[in-house]
Amino acid sequence: MNDDSPLWRRLVLFFLVPTIAAISPLLVLPIVARSAGPAGWASAIAGESIGSLASIVIGYGWMSIGPALISISDHTRRGELYRGSLVVRLLVATLALPIMCVICWVVADPGHTWLAVLMGLQGAFIALTFTWFSAGVGHPLSIVFYDSLPRLAVTAGCALAILYGAPVELYPIAGIAVTLVGTGLFTLRVLRSHPAAWPRRRDVAELFRSGSPVALNDVGLSVYSTVPTPLVSLTAPVSAAAGFASADKMLKLGQFIPMTLANALQTWIAEAHGPGRSRRMRLALTAHGLVGLLGFAGLGVLGAWVSAILFGAAAASSTPVLLAMGLTFAFFSVRTSMTRHILYPAGEAGAVLRATLLSTLVGVPAMIVLALMIGPVGAAIGYALTEMGATVLLWRRCRRALQTLDQTPPITA
Repeated sequence: MNDDSPLWRRLVLFFLVPTIAAISPLLVLPIVARSAGPAGWASAIAGESIGSLASIVIGYGWMSIGPALISISDHTRRGELYRGSLVVRLLVATLALPIMCVICWVVADPGHTWLAVLMGLQGAFIALTFTWFSAGVGHPLSIVFYDSLPRLAVTAGCALAILYGAPVELYPIAGIAVTLVGTGLFTLRVLRSHPAAWPRRRDVAELFRSGSPVALNDVGLSVYSTVPTPLVSLTAPVSAAAGFASADKMLKLGQFIPMTLANALQTWIAEAHGPGRSRRMRLALTAHGLVGLLGFAGLGVLGAWVSAILFGAAAASSTPVLLAMGLTFAFFSVRTSMTRHILYPAGEAGAVLRATLLSTLVGVPAMIVLALMIGPVGAAIGYALTEMGATVLLWRRCRRALQTLDQTPPITA
């Protein structure tokens, strides 16, 4: 059963998660940026970006489609889905993690290779998380107790240790430990409380086949969101690369907000039918649009000042880069609602994938060309244009899905 608590309570509890998630890195990243220096900071964020891409590959779409599948499944089916997700993700991880480590090693500045690799592993292991399952059953407190609060406590300890001379590599090592321990404990709990059969070989093959459209879409999105920071790290001076890394980190932290809002509203939308569901989808889309505009304004107006305070003057970002990142955030927020609330439930995963692949094929070369022509600002502009393309290409499909729901007779008792 889904959580039947009022919408306002769901929103409060779900937003407790990104609040803690945002506080945790802010306790230690300013110290890491100053301790590692501009070259180390740029290498760390480049490694984290590559790890985020690996996480998307390993996750195989479960973070995107998993909550919807869990929310409409019975008790036993939820156990089957969770077991299937474990097998799929662990199989992909055995192939993806070694490749990711090599790439992190190559893009890092000399002397900071292990920091980049460990930051990559910390980001990649997020793919093994259980948070999508908790979102599907409407239990955000599980995320708080098994992940967010332990991560906050461990991060605070790392900040003090690094401040008093511990190596900065301690931070990603601790993050990896929190993910593995918290996910392991939660997984044991789910396996006990949701007894079900483990997938057979042909079941695993079917899970790979059925999940491929969403997985490929997530990979496409992650490719164009991962490219900018390593690209700037390879093509720009160290000081400019450090500033771009700070802007990218602020964007990534901010993206927790629309993703969490999408999770919080998902079961609320699913409770309605026909025109009622369409109205709720429109309200959700409007809420995501407002969040996007606020994020754009915040990054553009306050971003440079905040980045200097958080990461130091040597790693501060520039306003032009942050304005482009703010535009990226705005389109990301809207697209998150379009796909998770409207298009995936309407069976339009194929259309979402095509839009993402087209935007990636056009956008990534644009990022490279613009970065070579005008530096980090060009990479940021290319990033924003790619996110805009992925959003605009889906607008017609989104409107059509809403119109179909408007014409669906409501369910009567």
